[in-house]
Amino acid sequence: MKKDIYDDASLIKKSLLKDLSEEDRMKLEQLLEDRQLGEVYDQLSDPTYLKKQFMEYENYSGKKGYMVFRERRGRARRVNTIRWVAAVAAVWVIVLGSMLWLTLGESGEKEVPPVASKVIPAGEKKARLILADGTEVEVSKTGAHVLKEEGVNIKYENGEISYETERVSTEIVYNELEVPRGGECIITLDDGTKVWVNAETRLKYPVTFVGEKREVILEGEAFFDVVKSEKPFIVKTSFGDVRVLGTAFGINAYADAPESYTTLVRGKVSVETGEADPVIIHPGEQVVTFKDGKMIRQEVDVEEFVGWKDGIYVFREKHLGDIMKTLERWYNISVLFEEEELRELPFTGNLKRYDDINVFFDALTRTGDMKYRVDGNHVILYIN
Repeated sequence: MKKDIYDDASLIKKSLLKDLSEEDRMKLEQLLEDRQLGEVYDQLSDPTYLKKQFMEYENYSGKKGYMVFRERRGRARRVNTIRWVAAVAAVWVIVLGSMLWLTLGESGEKEVPPVASKVIPAGEKKARLILADGTEVEVSKTGAHVLKEEGVNIKYENGEISYETERVSTEIVYNELEVPRGGECIITLDDGTKVWVNAETRLKYPVTFVGEKREVILEGEAFFDVVKSEKPFIVKTSFGDVRVLGTAFGINAYADAPESYTTLVRGKVSVETGEADPVIIHPGEQVVTFKDGKMIRQEVDVEEFVGWKDGIYVFREKHLGDIMKTLERWYNISVLFEEEELRELPFTGNLKRYDDINVFFDALTRTGDMKYRVDGNHVILYIN
C-alpha cells in the first residue's frame, strides 16, 4: 500500500468531481498506470456499482465486526492493523463520500450527517503566575509585560516567561506557575534552565536560586532542559526526587496517577524515593516510580513520552483509555466510553498536538470499530 494513500484518494475524488487541474490530471494518469487501481477507478465511475456498495455498507454491523476483532486479538495479542484499516477506509470515505454527493445529494434522496458537528480545538499558551505576595498574573499568547520582584525582572510574552536577575539576593522567594487544562507555558528560570510546562500542571520555583542547590517542585508534566552547573538541580514530586547537574529530561508526575515517569533524553539523572537505592538512568531510558516507592528502569522510545514538547503525540500500542487521559488535559474535554471494552482498544500512530482533536477521532472511526459524538465539552465514544 502506498504511504501517500490519502493523497491518491483525494486525487481520485477531484477527478470524479471534475475538479482536476492540468498538473493533477498528469498525476492521475501516472497513478492509473497501476492496473489494479485503474480497475477500482473504473468501478467508482459507475453510479450503479457505487449505489450497490453503499447498500452493502449500510447493512454492515460495526458491533459484530468489533466483536470479531476482540476475539482475534485474544488469540493473537498483538494487533498491528488499525493504521492500515484506517487508511483503506479513508479511501472509501473520501471517494465514496464525494460520489454520494454527486449521485444522491442533489436529488435530496439521502443526506450524510457529519460524525460530530462541533470542532474541538487544541490547547494554547496560557497560565497563571502567582507572585510571592499572592498577586496573580494571567499569562496568555498575546501581549508583552515586565514585572519586578526581589531584584529580578520577570518578562512574559506570547505565553513564555523568563527571569533575569538584576541584583543578587540571599533570600529564597518563590513564584508558582499554574497551567490549566487546555494550556501550556514555557518558562526560563533564573539560571537559564528552560522548562516546557504541560496542561494541568503546577510548578513552584525560586525567583533566584540561592544556596548550594537548585530546587523546584512539580505536580503534573514538564520537560526540563537544565543548564549545567556545580549546583545540583532537583525536581521534587509526590513520587520522589529527580537529581541532575545538566541534562534534558521529561517528568510525568500527576498526583492522581498511580505512577510517575522520568524519561531521559540527554545527560544522566538520578531518581530517588527514599525507599530504595537511587536509580541512575542514561539517554533512552526511563524510570517508572510507584506510590509505594518501588522503581523500574526500562528502555523506551523517548518520543512517546516527550514528543508533546515538540508538537506531536506518539502512541505505540497504547490503550485508548490511557490515550484519552492525555488528550483530556490538552483539549480540556471529558471523554466518556459507552462500552468499557473500548478502553482496551490498542492504537498505534501519531497525532499533531495542535490539530483539532476531531482529526484523531475521525481516524479512529475510519476503522469501523466505533463512532463518536460531541455534547458540549464531552466526547462520547461508542461501538458502531
